Amino acid sequence: MTSKNKNNKIPLAPRHKKSADGNAALPTNTLSNALTERIKELNCLYGISNLFENQDVSLSWIMQRAVELIPAAWQYPENACARIRIDGQEYFSRNFKITRWQQNTKIILNENHVGDVDVFYIAAPPEKSGPAFLEEEDRLLRAIGERLSKVLWLKRAEEALKESEARYRILTEQITEGVSLVQDERFYYVNPEFCKIFNLPAVEKMRDEQVHLPFSENIDEISIFFQSVTDSQIDAKIEEIHPLVRPQKTFWIQVCHNPIMYKGRPALLSTFKDITKIKEEQIAAQQVANSLNNENKMLRSSLKDRYRLGNILGHTQVMQEVYELIIKAASTTANVAIFGESGSGKELVAHAIHENSNRKNHPFVAVNCSAIQETLFEREFFGHCKGAFSSAHADSPGYLDLADGGTLFLDEVADLSLNMQAKLLRAIEGGGYRPVGGAKAVSSDFRIISASNTSLIDKVTSGDVRHDFFYRIQVLQIQIPPLRHRKQDIPLLVEHFLKEMGPSDDMARVPGRTMDMLLEYDWPGNVRELRNVLQRYVTLGHLEFLTTGQKPEAATSTEMLNLRDAVTDLEKSLIARALQQAGGNRTRAAALLGISRRALFRKAPVS
Repeated sequence: MTSKNKNNKIPLAPRHKKSADGNAALPTNTLSNALTERIKELNCLYGISNLFENQDVSLSWIMQRAVELIPAAWQYPENACARIRIDGQEYFSRNFKITRWQQNTKIILNENHVGDVDVFYIAAPPEKSGPAFLEEEDRLLRAIGERLSKVLWLKRAEEALKESEARYRILTEQITEGVSLVQDERFYYVNPEFCKIFNLPAVEKMRDEQVHLPFSENIDEISIFFQSVTDSQIDAKIEEIHPLVRPQKTFWIQVCHNPIMYKGRPALLSTFKDITKIKEEQIAAQQVANSLNNENKMLRSSLKDRYRLGNILGHTQVMQEVYELIIKAASTTANVAIFGESGSGKELVAHAIHENSNRKNHPFVAVNCSAIQETLFEREFFGHCKGAFSSAHADSPGYLDLADGGTLFLDEVADLSLNMQAKLLRAIEGGGYRPVGGAKAVSSDFRIISASNTSLIDKVTSGDVRHDFFYRIQVLQIQIPPLRHRKQDIPLLVEHFLKEMGPSDDMARVPGRTMDMLLEYDWPGNVRELRNVLQRYVTLGHLEFLTTGQKPEAATSTEMLNLRDAVTDLEKSLIARALQQAGGNRTRAAALLGISRRALFRKAPVS
């Protein structure tokens, strides 16, 4: 670029003197002019860039001053004017005028045409041949357009950041969680809730405080929250829970650290949430769970070796399994069906379930279903109102009323007719029931435990039990083994019954041979029959089985007094019976006998 001479003429092609080697040499004044023009260009670009360094100035302020800097960089500054069009706004230099001597460049941002820069000569340039503007001026104008594009991008980013900060500041000051922004291990920002959690000074006093310096008596508390994230750069979100131990109470704070970029540099955005209430509930729930678990373990451990549960006696494996089922059934509200032969103790099991459930402080109502006449079913189960029939002089509750809040035990439930099952099913399913002579339906909260000496599924197949009634009362099932399958419990039962009957000292124990007879017998009447036999033994002084009429003690021959032979015979008899009951399965037979499989093979080797 060249400046104008004194005659206002443009020296487009100065003639240069040649050097000794024949090459043209630039005159000194030409070099000086070129240097001057280059300085003008650099001053223009530098001035535009420097405008952005001013704090808290608007884009309009920057563009207005930029357009005023442009004409001075042209060859004829007093004859030049400029215009910037950007973001729908126009900015003009002094004495701006649109003429035919125009130079233009586009402002491109992210490949989008967002504005223009125009330079005009107000009047015709001094006489010259060729274009009005020099190539150097074209390049300068493009450089100005690029510089303005960068300024626009930076200003937009700055405004977006400020807007984001303003929105975020409003948000963080309103939420109930503590928020901090840490950069270079200094607090750049904290919200009021953060100060409240840690008992810190006002928010404005926290700016630029170092995370690990003792600016507060509670700095050790804060250091705990940042100890895992300030020593090394993290690249993923971290969630932690820390206690805040205060003299009055321990608080639990959940912290979430998020690595972010803030103003082009790494920073740490952290949120702090008081979860004390949730943590206390969790701790309380865990303590209850641990207590129940320990109680359950102790109960299960004691069940392994215990010989009774309520009024049920037995230490054999099959009875331990029954105890387990009773405890599980007691812990639920589901209806239970108990199966077992007559006299095996079904009602005792029902009582044990009731006494170990949360209904134990309410009535246990036992009903012998086989004794219920169908014509009196509604009266017996649903009760009746005064005046319902001639002898109804007062209201009378039924079994369902009596069992409210407690347990209704239906013994021999399979003996209910299909019609009675249908009526009872409606009451069970929450449909309510009407007392005889009553106008309003009433309801009762009770749990059903039923008992039967036959399989209900067989009754369903035969059509004697309704499908819906069966599935309603048999949610859980407990099978009670007959006494002949747990003969190892007989000595325990004998001792218990004899103590209960309170006989004389002579009858307080049974002789060994008598016990052998008790162990050899099949007990079709189960525990009930055993008790009756012992009652006769206490009364008559000898054993008497009603099913055979024999008196075991009457055999007093010499051969029966040989203890070794008697024990061997008894052992063989028991083993043979156990193998027969187990279908030849020696493992099951050994379990029935209460001995190991190896001991069984030793006593009865395979032939």
